[in-house]
Amino acid sequence: MTLSPHKQILCYLDNDYGRDAEILLPLVYFAEKYLSCKVKFAFIWDIHAIYREKPDLVLIANTIGSLWHYEISKYAKKSGIEVFALISEGNFRTDGSFNFYGYSYDKVYHQRYICHWSERTKKYFEEVMSQYNNVLTGALGFDRYKIYRFKSKEDFLSEKGLTQYKKVIGYAGWAFGKIYNKQGLREIRFLHAEPGKRIQWMKEQMLKVEGILKFAIESNPDILFLLKRHPNEANPSITKENPNEMIRLRDYPNVIYITENENIHDLINISDFWMAFESTTALEAWMLNKQTLLINPDPDFNRDKLYKGSVLIRNTEELQRNIKSFYETNELPGFKNDELEKNRKTLIKDTIGFDDGLNHLRAGFYLKKTVQETEHQDKNIVFSFRYFRMFFLMKAGSLFYNRNIFLKLPKFRKTVWIFDKYELKNIYKLKPLYYKYLDDFYKNNQLDYQIRDNSIWSKILNEWH
Repeated sequence: MTLSPHKQILCYLDNDYGRDAEILLPLVYFAEKYLSCKVKFAFIWDIHAIYREKPDLVLIANTIGSLWHYEISKYAKKSGIEVFALISEGNFRTDGSFNFYGYSYDKVYHQRYICHWSERTKKYFEEVMSQYNNVLTGALGFDRYKIYRFKSKEDFLSEKGLTQYKKVIGYAGWAFGKIYNKQGLREIRFLHAEPGKRIQWMKEQMLKVEGILKFAIESNPDILFLLKRHPNEANPSITKENPNEMIRLRDYPNVIYITENENIHDLINISDFWMAFESTTALEAWMLNKQTLLINPDPDFNRDKLYKGSVLIRNTEELQRNIKSFYETNELPGFKNDELEKNRKTLIKDTIGFDDGLNHLRAGFYLKKTVQETEHQDKNIVFSFRYFRMFFLMKAGSLFYNRNIFLKLPKFRKTVWIFDKYELKNIYKLKPLYYKYLDDFYKNNQLDYQIRDNSIWSKILNEWH
């Protein structure tokens, strides 16, 4: 089927860097270069952009991850506009404990395809949500580890004025801070049958992990510790800092506490090894050939199987022993044994599907089919006063915005994240940089010709359509 030229895609983002931008930019590259689409970016608060732009298709990282993701997808679908969405966090449990509807209050996925990270989750959805088009694309955000180039330790330390450090250890925070804000508590009470026990357990584990980290920081003044707060610890509208396992450690001279404006791939790349309580970033570290260690005072809690690929420690003595061993032998004890090596290979497949850098092309195949369907859609975009009001307040407020003043005013404090991000300025810096990396990757792997003659699809898709 021949596509009409220059289909208009409206791509929604909640931030101009980080997870969702990393997921979507390779797909935007494919859409512009191989589907002859014109892509515009819109901030997630600006749902009125659908009415203004009247796109042929809305592209979004997920449709259930927040109220705004859900409303964008529902408004677009109601307006007769195709929605192509991915899954931002696709490594979910398939034992029935996962709330796979998220913020979809009508318990509907307003999108043409559900793009799964792995065959494991795809099979699960085919059983419980067979009414949808469940397809296997792999996790797009992990393609960058085969395509892009990242910041070096030397450059990072130079930028921070910390060149006296030669050793760097990174730690990915867990969402302990959720128990200290109303929205986080609501999520815990919604997701857990016994929320009281869960909250108490989280408090206990947070303090134990903090104590272990504190001991390591104090015992190793020659090591720089990068402590990265979990991005979903608190809603962006919450500007007050919550307690977590790291915040009370941020004033140590050999600690950098990071809440935003640093890419996780750069932090992993500059670290000698990577630590966490529980985090998908462990898998990202494996993709960068970094060794991983999990701090688990309670080793038996219900969690994802990714822990089976890392070294596990329970207390200060074990962590200090591992740090000492690593800098003497360049290995965390046991990390390279056959069992953990085998586990990591299995976990990569079960978690992200493929690690070949081609997941954005697998998703691109289904994006192409969705763009083809726009030939038949009958758009009827009804004006929404609510969305117009949100847009107007955003534009009008930006004329008077002063971050320091807004942070002091209770009614305006919750809007700071909107005015800080709505222009998505960094996307227009990332796009040419990432396109250069993608151009090189396509050239080195001779992908251009294979895409244009359609031979690529039978090679990378499990099922030929």
